[in-house]
Amino acid sequence: MKKTIIAVLAVAAFASSANASRIKDMATVQGMRTNQLMGYGLMVGLKNTGDRSYKTPFTAQTLVAMLKRLGTTVDVTQLYSADAGSSQTRYLRDVMVENVAAVMVTADLPPFAKPGQKMDISVSSLGDARSLEGGTLLITPLKGANGETYAVAQGTFPLMRKANKKKEVFEQIATQGIITGGAIVEKEVPNEFAAKTKFTLLLDKPDFTSVTRLVAQVNKKFGEGVARGLDAGAVEVNLPPKYEADSFGFVSELESVDVKTDMVAKVVLDERSGTVIVGEHVEIGNVAISIADMTVKVKREKDNVEPPTPTKEKLNIIKENSNISELVNALNALGVSPGDMVAIFKALHSSGALNAELEIL
Repeated sequence: MKKTIIAVLAVAAFASSANASRIKDMATVQGMRTNQLMGYGLMVGLKNTGDRSYKTPFTAQTLVAMLKRLGTTVDVTQLYSADAGSSQTRYLRDVMVENVAAVMVTADLPPFAKPGQKMDISVSSLGDARSLEGGTLLITPLKGANGETYAVAQGTFPLMRKANKKKEVFEQIATQGIITGGAIVEKEVPNEFAAKTKFTLLLDKPDFTSVTRLVAQVNKKFGEGVARGLDAGAVEVNLPPKYEADSFGFVSELESVDVKTDMVAKVVLDERSGTVIVGEHVEIGNVAISIADMTVKVKREKDNVEPPTPTKEKLNIIKENSNISELVNALNALGVSPGDMVAIFKALHSSGALNAELEIL
């Protein structure tokens, strides 16, 4: 018996009376941003799973330079393997120390972070290390785009976990991972938030309708003229007189204001899994879809019913501008595979029958 593969569908079926979103969930205050940091360091203590120096000589160079800074003189001629077959002029390239790996360390410095606070870091192998499991990251300065050091990282790379599910073993990538609390903030990013009398709200998803509604709700709560839209993605907010000594309190109240946001019609496809994610307002126009011996027709309600089709053809008719879930249910009922489901939506978009923005992951 032929098995039917059903694509996964997540329909964002929000009614017109959907709950409003808080401003803090749809926008950010300009200036309250994270800052990306990056550093280059060494991971030590690996069980012969680090970089092979004959492929990544910069790891050995970094190791020798670090030892030199610590006051240890290294004779590289005593570290290389004669079996590597290299000449005497390329000792560094053939240094055989495979419990060390060069890594890139990245982190996001939160807004208002103070010296002494901890934050998570992401560690990724830079060379050809097979695994970073259980290794220790040596002190690594983390710098911003301006070249200044804002944090220092050090910590132990976590052991990978294996999970068994439906007789399949899933393994995490052993050459990259997160070290929780692996960095300490050393320098604060200066800001003058407390002295501001004017703020700019930046919408996560620019939209003129959402901006108009946001301005209306803010002015309704704090008084006419407090907020005004600058464009589809920004709203300027003036500090009301009664909050002159409490800008933080004002922003706190501002962020809690509820606003009914609007969204564009959008369909997201994940080609690898066959997942179809459909947003609000997505509709299908008049169209016929045929795959092998299967047919689905979207017809205007006033049209006459189609005459009977050949016995071997499976036919399902739904109304034009029906909810997208009806089309997916019809396709699933016909046993359409996840791959075909994705192909159908791509074709619908190309033909103009899908009145929505299409994003393919």
